[in-house]
Amino acid sequence: MRIEITIPSSHMFLGVPDAVIQEVGSELPFEQSELDELSTSVIEACTNAIEHGNGLQEERKARVVLEFTAERFQVTVWDEGQGFDPGDRDFSKMPEDLMQERGRGLYMMSTFCDELTFLRRDTEFGVRLVKIPLAIREAAPSASDSD
Repeated sequence: MRIEITIPSSHMFLGVPDAVIQEVGSELPFEQSELDELSTSVIEACTNAIEHGNGLQEERKARVVLEFTAERFQVTVWDEGQGFDPGDRDFSKMPEDLMQERGRGLYMMSTFCDELTFLRRDTEFGVRLVKIPLAIREAAPSASDSD
């Protein structure tokens, strides 16, 4: 299934994708902690889209595309900005001061989600976040099982 939300570039609307994730996720095989991690990651992605991508210009929109099944919850956040080159950064590295207000969003997205992908098309820059239910991850055979 798929839901698409378009929000103005204002912090006032950050709770909208969170509410949808929590509502939809309650019908899927995710633990509450997993939904909270995905929601936190999406809020961070939306904050980056609104602030950095769209420069807090309310006429510029952020699009949030939610695609979900019982096996995965995928959220892509698009902005109208230039984006950045993710190739020169290590998002899995913990910031020196994790308690600071800024500079930890990409690390949190990388840590909380099973997949983090950056996309560019035409005049948009996107961040794709994927969360797979723990029960499915635990049931999947690992590479070491085939040794």
